Amino acid sequence: MSLLFDMPPDETVRKKRPLACGRVAPEEPIEGESKREFWEPPPAIKAIGRIDECYECADSTCGAFAHDILHEDGRSWLIQCCFCNTSQWVPVVQGHLSPRGKEFRFRDGRFAGLTIDEVAALPGGIECIVFASKGDRRPAVKAACETWLAKSRSGR
Repeated sequence: MSLLFDMPPDETVRKKRPLACGRVAPEEPIEGESKREFWEPPPAIKAIGRIDECYECADSTCGAFAHDILHEDGRSWLIQCCFCNTSQWVPVVQGHLSPRGKEFRFRDGRFAGLTIDEVAALPGGIECIVFASKGDRRPAVKAACETWLAKSRSGR
């Protein structure tokens, strides 16, 4: 490729001088120092449940009835087809994700995979449970923390 002013490849690039009005130009990388990667892959989304034979896949060529529930937002779920990964928002089926004898576990954040009892045993865990019971964005987390606090206060 031909440029207006060809520069030989062995010519060094001059360092930038401080700009007017007190600003400083960005520093050039030091030789031998690797560039730092700023992009990290997003964490994997864990399904909070499964629902089969209730909703048909949004992709008309797939037509499957097996979905993972990825997110709950008030009165709707984000579900994803198990076969073609097509996602769609659908109304919540009341009672489908009820605990059914299983202990509640946090699915993301600082305490991912821990039960509320395990979080309470950690330093600062009770404060986090109280905070989540007052204003967590997911109703299931808020309700579970409120229930745990009510049981723990009555047991004292």
